[in-house]
Amino acid sequence: MRAQNATAAAVASFLATHPRISRVHYPGLATGEAKRVVNAQMRGGGGMLSAILDATAEQTAAVVDRLRLFAIAPSLGGVESLITQPITTTHHGLDTTERVRRGIADSMIRLSVGLEDADDLIADLAQALDAS
Repeated sequence: MRAQNATAAAVASFLATHPRISRVHYPGLATGEAKRVVNAQMRGGGGMLSAILDATAEQTAAVVDRLRLFAIAPSLGGVESLITQPITTTHHGLDTTERVRRGIADSMIRLSVGLEDADDLIADLAQALDAS
């Protein structure tokens, strides 16, 4: 868990500063009152995070498809890193209004970070995000 926490924190920090990402949801990035709750209840941020790309659904799908180290799967993960675009998997059956109500953007990606090297995962995300 320590390795997974550290790797996910590094990935979340990278995504939070990337110009194609408009928002990252990760407990380790919490501020204010949320940070106090996270610090009181958790020993790390965990391996799950989500991000909203500044992109269309189609552009987001292309980013996901360009990844080499993340497997595309709607699982909560394990030792291997996984990624999914919720509108195409876990939330595909919801209409647009309900997805918006639940905060599921068309350009959302959900990552389950495993035990791979953080620098390798970040490089993979960078190449997928930076490709035209």
